[in-house]
Amino acid sequence: MVEPADRLSLYRRFRPQRFGDVIGQDLVVATLRRAVAGGKLGHAYLFAGQRGVGKTSVARILARAANCLAPEEGEPCNRCESCRRILAGQSLDVVEIDGASNRGVDQIRQLREEVAYLPAGSQRKVYIIDEVHMLTGEAFNALLKTLEEPPPHVLFIFATTEPHKVPATVLSRCQAFEFGPIGEEAIARVLQTVAQAEGIALAPGAAALIARRSRGALRDALVVLDQLGHAGEVTEEAVVDLLGIPPLSLVDGFLDALVGRNADGALTAVGELSARGRDLALFLEEAAGRARDRIIAGEAPLIPIAQRLIEVRGELGRAFSRRLHVELAIVALCGPPQRRAVPPSPVPHVGEALPLRNPPRAAPSAAPQQVQLGAPAKEKQSPPGTAWEAMLAAILEERVSVAAFLHPAEATWADGLLTIRLPEDCGYHYESLREPAVHGYVEGMAQKFFSPLLAVQLVWAGGTPKPTLEEGARILAEALEGTILREGTDGNR
Repeated sequence: MVEPADRLSLYRRFRPQRFGDVIGQDLVVATLRRAVAGGKLGHAYLFAGQRGVGKTSVARILARAANCLAPEEGEPCNRCESCRRILAGQSLDVVEIDGASNRGVDQIRQLREEVAYLPAGSQRKVYIIDEVHMLTGEAFNALLKTLEEPPPHVLFIFATTEPHKVPATVLSRCQAFEFGPIGEEAIARVLQTVAQAEGIALAPGAAALIARRSRGALRDALVVLDQLGHAGEVTEEAVVDLLGIPPLSLVDGFLDALVGRNADGALTAVGELSARGRDLALFLEEAAGRARDRIIAGEAPLIPIAQRLIEVRGELGRAFSRRLHVELAIVALCGPPQRRAVPPSPVPHVGEALPLRNPPRAAPSAAPQQVQLGAPAKEKQSPPGTAWEAMLAAILEERVSVAAFLHPAEATWADGLLTIRLPEDCGYHYESLREPAVHGYVEGMAQKFFSPLLAVQLVWAGGTPKPTLEEGARILAEALEGTILREGTDGNR
């Protein structure tokens, strides 16, 4: 039973019915029309190409043209009895088989038995096998004998998105046609035509955006239009919300930040997308595609950036944290962001000494020192300033991942204790920096830039309390290999 036209989806309702209606496959349809008009049809055809470009539609048109009682220069008339039966799905001589669900040798053996019978009321029996690459090896072997010596009244049309999976013995017995992706401008024109016919308000920018995202598949574009058309006017904002496509302004701003080595701007763009739950893989694809367009327009500095974006997109499938992986790549391209440290005080307090960029390390004491609880050493205090900047720059050159963990942190240096405070949303950074090997590495680098440095303390705003005086004394004692003296009521330690 055929469904009413008004209940069909747009891509089915506007399926091409003649070779001349097919969009973007001019060479294929011209060759097939000449073969039909000249009575020189082959016995087997293979249509290969990505999804949604018209392979099955052309196969159905060819099936009607091969059986049409009054063909018009190779086109099916769609009016004769044969064409009407095929269009209504009532012809016994045109059989469509889904290769994915009928892939076994038993189904192909049954097909071999059927092809021996003459057509019921048509000139040819036509077998359309979609996704033919899904057939098993045994099924292909069973089909091969029929392809070698087919009955004169049989026409095979195979469609596949993966022709490399079809055995060479089968390919060599077919006339193969490659269906290319449909151009964006052609898809946009079809969308406008369909929208006008259906009374859908479609903004030109929205049509272009749908066409770009469909990546050459007209069917996919019509599905999106069908989905958005029920909600009223189809605008660019509606397309962005449905497909999760990042706005062009955001993509251009991200690329400009990478070219200008502005890590802050690039990281902010990634942070906004993550906060809204957007797919970073899709964002990188859009960024790489936009970089390609700008490179062709003459922006040569984007060439290495586009190459790196493509590499990072390929690596995301193995990344345990997509956001972290992308952020590390940004820091590697641009260097540490400028927002990562507490800015130095414009006027230091009296008696404070600014830290040296490369101060000498203090010689270790010959004997263990003792720290009196309640009487900490009175050392000078200074904001980290330039020393923290230099330290992060040095870490970036050696270990990019550690620099990325440290870049959101705020640092303070007082009484020989360097305190690194991480924001509440940086729990993973905190846990990573607490790893003994990583923490030891950070302490070793800090010794080169802060003097005197007794210890490095990590603090996380999401759950780590501010160290008490006793804890601070313990940290200092461990750093100095000393002991803590406690005064009791009886004078004992």
